[in-house]
Amino acid sequence: MRDNGTADAGADDGHGEDGAAGVRDDVLGTPDLLALDGVVPKGGGPPVRDRIGGVSLGRPLAYALRDPARRRPTADADRDFLVCFPFDLEELPDGRRYEQATLTVDLADGLHALSLDPAPGTVAADGTEISVFGLGRQRLRWTFRARGRGAGLRPDGRWAQAVVRMPASSAEVSGRVSLSTTTVQPVLGGALRRRAAETPYDTPFRIRAGEAWQTAGPLTHQGVLPGAWALAAYQDEMPHPEHREDREADDGRLPPGLRRLCLAVDIERYSARDNADMVRLQRVLLRTLRAACERVGVDWERCGRQAQGDGYLLVLEPDVDETRVVPGLLAGLTAGLAAANARTAGANSAAGKESSAGGLGSVRMRASLHQGIVHEADSGYAGSAVVALFRVLDSGPVRRFLAESRDTDLVAAFSDTLYQDLVGTGYEGLSAAGFEKVEIEIAAKNFTGVAWVRAMRSAAEH
Repeated sequence: MRDNGTADAGADDGHGEDGAAGVRDDVLGTPDLLALDGVVPKGGGPPVRDRIGGVSLGRPLAYALRDPARRRPTADADRDFLVCFPFDLEELPDGRRYEQATLTVDLADGLHALSLDPAPGTVAADGTEISVFGLGRQRLRWTFRARGRGAGLRPDGRWAQAVVRMPASSAEVSGRVSLSTTTVQPVLGGALRRRAAETPYDTPFRIRAGEAWQTAGPLTHQGVLPGAWALAAYQDEMPHPEHREDREADDGRLPPGLRRLCLAVDIERYSARDNADMVRLQRVLLRTLRAACERVGVDWERCGRQAQGDGYLLVLEPDVDETRVVPGLLAGLTAGLAAANARTAGANSAAGKESSAGGLGSVRMRASLHQGIVHEADSGYAGSAVVALFRVLDSGPVRRFLAESRDTDLVAAFSDTLYQDLVGTGYEGLSAAGFEKVEIEIAAKNFTGVAWVRAMRSAAEH
């Protein structure tokens, strides 16, 4: 594969498309696609290669997988990660379209793929044919091909993913990504002009093992949802018997129970989206959360983090100033969603699409906040506070509140105790105006409770 020594310097510098230093964006790189049929200058020298288009390579999403055959990971054991590689092709003008796109991933030495998705021979819902190479190898390749004469690839929201085994001697999943395309353009007489193009250099990526999202359970099935199929939903069942024995083989003590402020978010109508939009939503979710934490001075690395498929659990570091952090986080989430949806609206407008008719949809979320005793267990965060947090987040009244609040991107639900502590005492940025009290009863889970719900508005709307 091609190599460019300057690519490493800028691929992981922490500056994203929003230009905020210290906030890692979801974009790994934005290389051009240069034509292979370059013109040799009259005076000699290397061919001049036309720019055909461009590609936005998403920062890979990594999920640390649990092996059910191993009771607990050990320092000398290999580890498995699901790694998702999203990318968006640039829209082409003048009737041109992409006929084929090939994503190539070269994993670093010692890494290899245990499974690939989409799998070889897959035909996507839109008719795209996908061929795959690299099972058990370091070099992975997915080729997406439009089916039928006159067909073109949808340029946005493409993705590929692999379960990658990392040896015990390694501390990161790394490698390089490149892309090549074939474009077609109608010419006189009904003929088609085809041109091959490629990225001029490979873009490096690096994911430290400690930065991967932790799955809440083992990999249970291999479906078609990008990334999210590795993530078990939040469960209330007792641990598997062998896991109980494993803990009893330790010293019999519970992990420390600390009072923590917890934030959970969930994307509205996630399962109704197509696969491409699911990739985009996961990237928006992660970027928005990280930017909100950066805005209010919360150290992302010191927070407990657990992906929930179409949502996220954030367990904030102990002893945060809740009177400052809670309004700051909500303001950051509100601003981040507004910015993401403005970009989406602009992209749809430029492409002549409506959000409800073939264009990308807006991102709307529910957020739930609660505080209480939390234990960091073997595969996630446990405690009645976490259970109550998700009961409120997933409840019918909170879902309906968002559905009926069409002029907002975010609704926030406070537990009754948190509301009384923060809002009821009149701290700055936490006015009681706009909050509604809702009664929550989930008979199947033997849960009853009270929450205070509010549609969030940006500062410019007040």
